Formats: sequence, structure tokens, C-alpha cells
Amino acid sequence: MSVSSRQGGQTPTPSGEGLPEGPGRDLTARTCGLCHDARRAASVRLTRDGWAAVIDSMILRGAKLSDDEVPVVLEYLATHFLGEAARPINVNTAPPIDLESGAGLLRREAAAVVQYREKHGPFKTLDDMKKVPGLDFAKIEKRRDFLVAIELSPLPAPAPDGR
Repeated sequence: MSVSSRQGGQTPTPSGEGLPEGPGRDLTARTCGLCHDARRAASVRLTRDGWAAVIDSMILRGAKLSDDEVPVVLEYLATHFLGEAARPINVNTAPPIDLESGAGLLRREAAAVVQYREKHGPFKTLDDMKKVPGLDFAKIEKRRDFLVAIELSPLPAPAPDGR
């Protein structure tokens, strides 16, 4: 994606840079590239259902896709960025990009989750996320089956003799 400075009224110019060749590549780059670069999609692996949920979420956020274009983009993403199974996202360790794509959060909501957990520590349950200022908890409820709140124990310190 070629990005021009937003100062002076310029907007991002989407390109397919970083996307594999195939039917739907240009449409996917044009549609998705208005908000983020191709490498974001290239870094995610989802099931077909997972990609369908992401596309639905993006349309709700303003992505412009006709009913005829949705299956083209879905087929492209499911063909080139297919995951074996939807893996639950641990809200205590997930980077913002995973919270956006997997939990359907806005960028500012994902940042708020990360900021909250850094300040207050890990979430003990998903319901603890109700305390995050600016987070629409209905999104967490909707994707509860794909999210977990697991506290990871720190690795034990090595023994003094290095073992």
C-alpha cells in the first residue's frame, strides 16, 4: 500500500503489495486497503467462517462491498489466508491487531484493552472487561466462544547453577 500523508487532504492509496496473486486480489486490496495495508490481512489466518465474520464486521464499520463482491473477497481470503481452525484469542496476551480482527474491536477499543490490562493486570474472566473504559462489551459477548481470559504464569527462574 502506498500511503500519502493525510495532511493536505491526501488519503491512502491501496495496492495489492504483499498479497498473493489470484482472483479477487485487486478487489480485496482496494476494499481493505482503504483502512489498513495488505500486510495486516497477510498476518492473519482464519477459517472461512472466521473470514466471513471479519468481512461482516468490516462492512458494519463502513467497508464498501456489494453483495456480489462479498463472496469474491471471502474466497480470496479463505484461499490464501486459511487457518485450520478458529483458535481462541487470549485477551490477556493478544496484540491489538488480534483484538481487532478476532474480537471485532475498533482500533481505539483494542488499544483501551491493552492499556487497561497493562495498568491493572490480566483479566481473570471475560466479564472483567466490562471495566475497560470505552469498550463496547456487547462485542465481547458476541464473540465469547472465540475469546478466553487465561492468566499465564511467569516461567520459573533458572536455578543459581543455571539448570
